[in-house]
Amino acid sequence: MSEKMKKIVTMTVLIVIFIISIVLTVVGQQNIGPAGLLTMLVGLVGLVFLLWFYNRQYK
Repeated sequence: MSEKMKKIVTMTVLIVIFIISIVLTVVGQQNIGPAGLLTMLVGLVGLVFLLWFYNRQYK
């Protein structure tokens, strides 16, 4: 796999994770109770992972 193709696949996966995390956070906010809280926390974990992945290159 070429370096350009690797970057495209990585960026696509990161965009999908971002969209899923945002959707989970919004859907979890609409549901009241433990299930909604857990959904929001899973979305938050996805967003924190993306921040970690981005900041990893600047260590």
